[in-house]
Amino acid sequence: MLRAVIRNARILDGRAFIGMGLLGLAFSLGTIPDVTRVLMFLVSLVLYVAYAFAINNCFDADTDSINPRKRKKNPVASGELGFGAGLASSLAMALLGLMLAATLGTGELVMYLSMTLLATVYSAPPRIKARPVIDVLSHGAFFGALPFLYGAYLDGSITMEEWSIAAAVFLYSLALELRNHLEDYESDLKAGLRTTPIVIGRGLSETLVLVFSAGAVGLVLAGAQPSLGLLGIAVYGLRTNYRLIDAAMVTTLLLRASGVM
Repeated sequence: MLRAVIRNARILDGRAFIGMGLLGLAFSLGTIPDVTRVLMFLVSLVLYVAYAFAINNCFDADTDSINPRKRKKNPVASGELGFGAGLASSLAMALLGLMLAATLGTGELVMYLSMTLLATVYSAPPRIKARPVIDVLSHGAFFGALPFLYGAYLDGSITMEEWSIAAAVFLYSLALELRNHLEDYESDLKAGLRTTPIVIGRGLSETLVLVFSAGAVGLVLAGAQPSLGLLGIAVYGLRTNYRLIDAAMVTTLLLRASGVM
């Protein structure tokens, strides 16, 4: 069963969201001499992302069971892991993560608790992932801005630069959520789900992916030099080449974090 529990956490699928927390950490590393605090942060971050994916698998088991691509990634849907065991192991991850966050300070605990609660109600009842617009906005917060701010706050403060990066990460997380929904468009339609793309249509959703992505890259560039923000428009021209869009976002973020820009 341990193997199924580990698979249910889907750590590899969550690497981009772990990266958002690590990005925040990169902005605060210069003023954090305590290696233990960094280690506590890293473990709690991985546990948080693991929890978010695991709890989602538990409550998506019914719809994932009719989607061959998603059933392979969901041990609960495939029957390899029971719902009760999946739920219990998910909650254990969340509780351990909260305990570690509590050792970092009150601010870190509040932030960790906030994103954990959002990740919970996204998947579990009232399942805001099934509510158009709110599904995308909540994803932008708990799998975008908040993990970044959790890392950025490890030095005890959040600068204006870090707030601007958080806004960019929020926008990009909106785009990632729309992309995820678009991949499942047909299966979600058959399952009767009302995700944002189902309600507003595939075409408008694809356009919004480009708008949010361009806005995110432009915001990161503008933080270094306002005029550079206009280069974000170039992302719009990449259309559905999501690999190039991801590469542009990651590159600009790394340049900002390293101080090159």
